[in-house]
Amino acid sequence: MKILLINKFYYIKGGTEKHFFELKSVLEERGHEVIVFSTENKKNIKSGKNEYFIPELRMNLNNFFNGFKLFYNFQAIGDLKKIIAEHKIDIAHLHNISHHFSPAIIKVLKENNIPTVMTVHDYKLLCPNYKLFNKGKICEKCRGGKFYHCTLNKCVKSSYLGSLVITLEAYWVRWKRYFNYLDLLIAPSRFMQNKLIENGFAQEKVEYIPNFLDSFEQKNKVIGAKEKYILFSGRLSAEKGLDFLIKTFAEIDDKKLILKIAGKGEDEIYLKEMVRALRMEKRVVFLGHQSGMQIKKLIRESCAVVVPSVWFENAPYSILEAYAQTKLVIGSDLGGIPELIGDGKTGFIFRHGDKKSLAEKIQNVSKDPVGSEKMGMAGLRFLDNQLNSRNYYEKLMKVYCRAINLNGKNKRKKIDKNVSKC
Repeated sequence: MKILLINKFYYIKGGTEKHFFELKSVLEERGHEVIVFSTENKKNIKSGKNEYFIPELRMNLNNFFNGFKLFYNFQAIGDLKKIIAEHKIDIAHLHNISHHFSPAIIKVLKENNIPTVMTVHDYKLLCPNYKLFNKGKICEKCRGGKFYHCTLNKCVKSSYLGSLVITLEAYWVRWKRYFNYLDLLIAPSRFMQNKLIENGFAQEKVEYIPNFLDSFEQKNKVIGAKEKYILFSGRLSAEKGLDFLIKTFAEIDDKKLILKIAGKGEDEIYLKEMVRALRMEKRVVFLGHQSGMQIKKLIRESCAVVVPSVWFENAPYSILEAYAQTKLVIGSDLGGIPELIGDGKTGFIFRHGDKKSLAEKIQNVSKDPVGSEKMGMAGLRFLDNQLNSRNYYEKLMKVYCRAINLNGKNKRKKIDKNVSKC
């Protein structure tokens, strides 16, 4: 098949892009022709074939025209029409498109009879600021299309004007019913699937397919911790719960245990000041952005990976990456996190906001390295048996077939020898 993949970033910015590139590789390895539509950036990981880019949209208060592009991006629409004319697209698979492309591209795909699915990586379909989180708390005030709460509560960068623009965008998209033109939605977690259905999306339109990650490096080999540290890897922002983690870590009895924080973000200065105020400089280490073999090594040599999120995480890639390196995961009980962690089997679940609960789990890891290694191996087995590319591909092809049939196109086209005809 010719598959059009669309995502607003074409470099590793977060979990969405990690999944995007993994998916692209899996599809190409199985003989499909992949066409990419994304935005231009010097960080882009280009292959030079079947790749199309529009300028990255940079929002600021002085650029009204860029603000207008949130509602209808003429260049994105025009370039998409050219791609459709040049390639006989069998199906389009959208990921994160808001702001840079505008959801108007979905209508263009529909008008050209191209079956279209979207993997829902965040809550943009339900919440103008895409997080269901504001001012340090989970927030669902916009439920039912009450998007004006975004402006009233300054949900976007604590700015009335910025929040107003995004609020108007949300109302515009709802009025134009762009997301109704999608044939199917893919939810990477049961939690996301349920949230979409609760908020009005038809149950039969939302398919559940968990993310995948193939582990090639560690097969049946336990990697013991070389240093005594717990690792956090991700964006340094309020919803990730790092201030809560640092405060909890200050109360851990084992003073030899270190917390390493890999990542960058808007809360970095605030968190470093907190560490200094708590006199924890020797026990909390900020590593900055880490990627590739660097982050794999950090995970491999840790005691455990911690995911202390205080928002509804969807399906954190950091958990899969930990399992790939035989490491257990300590995670909060919010969103899709508990779906990926077998409590007491592949890691531990703690009650969000409960320092005593988190401290107890961290101390369990510190006191029982042998048990921790067994949990890490169990995590690797779970990853290899359940969350592998083979399982994902088979489920995805069934979704693609459904979308093609729902769209009334190519009903008899054979997609893959292991999948029934569409």
